Amino acid sequence: MKCSRYCVKRQSGAAFVTGLIFLVVLTLLGITAVKTASMEERMSGNLRDRNLALQAAEMALRYAEQHIRDNDPATNVPTPIDGLVGFDPICTAGLCYYGAGVAARGTPENPGDPAWITYCAPDCPITYVEGTVFNVDGVGYTAPNLPDNLPAPTYIIEGIQKTPPGSGIRYYYRITVRAQGFRQGTVVQLQEIFRP
Repeated sequence: MKCSRYCVKRQSGAAFVTGLIFLVVLTLLGITAVKTASMEERMSGNLRDRNLALQAAEMALRYAEQHIRDNDPATNVPTPIDGLVGFDPICTAGLCYYGAGVAARGTPENPGDPAWITYCAPDCPITYVEGTVFNVDGVGYTAPNLPDNLPAPTYIIEGIQKTPPGSGIRYYYRITVRAQGFRQGTVVQLQEIFRP
């Protein structure tokens, strides 16, 4: 049987259009998957950096506690702490005291203005130093090493003097630690009140 030219069916291109639509959908899914994967990688990198900063801050808190408790005169670096000796309102050597009995604070222009407080200058915080040895009642504590290229955390110690009813003077210390991750923008600050 012969077919005339009228019985030949023409192709309308539906398969081609359907194939293109599937390719576009697959391309969009692939691009979305790549973007999601790269975002998750950045998020996990940021989380790792924050965790490193948090661990460094925790190490600095333990370091500061040992600094306060150190009672061996041979290991007096950083400066030993005895009550509030060496504490002042301008945080000399990272030791701050803003309570009663502090001399009048002020600026060079207005030396008697008690409302003006000089906060810790950039060189005032105490820096965590790897390998520092503290001794408390004959038990040694050596500051552990930080991961390579991680900046050393810094801290200040604020002295607090209290006289509870029926007892003598008690000293408390507020430790404020600042630690940084590998990236400059990743900063963790921790604070605790410590009583030796």
